Amino acid sequence: MKHAWGLLLVIGCGSSGEPMKGDVMFTYGTDHPKMAFGAAVQNKDTPGEMLVQIGDDNVDCSTDLNSFGFGGPSGNFVYFSVDATTPATVADATISVEHSTGNHVSINESNGTVVIEATTPRVTGNLTFMTTDQDVGDIAVSGNFDVKRCF
Repeated sequence: MKHAWGLLLVIGCGSSGEPMKGDVMFTYGTDHPKMAFGAAVQNKDTPGEMLVQIGDDNVDCSTDLNSFGFGGPSGNFVYFSVDATTPATVADATISVEHSTGNHVSINESNGTVVIEATTPRVTGNLTFMTTDQDVGDIAVSGNFDVKRCF
């Protein structure tokens, strides 16, 4: 019986969220978190758009990084809003990068390129984003993603 409890503790302490397929590379200063989770949800602020969210943890169909601010999940995230139905290239998409630890949230926002290849049954595409933060240094995100569509 004690082995079963140990297994539950190991499972309960792992990462959580909707697995993302793809090869998104994330550089946050000198850190390179592995982006492994993702979900596309309806953008509550802009009808007709979806919020595509990718992170190293804590991204699932109930995540809405637009509305969390302080008190949201901890981790590293990249997110952007695009048309929910039409695949397209958005050369000047507003892309946000968030680094959140318990009591500190840092959000960097700039324009980047997003290509949406499919919106159903999953959201697939690629993105490119680069900016510099005076405290962190270079921040870059690039690669292909395939995330669950949650709406």
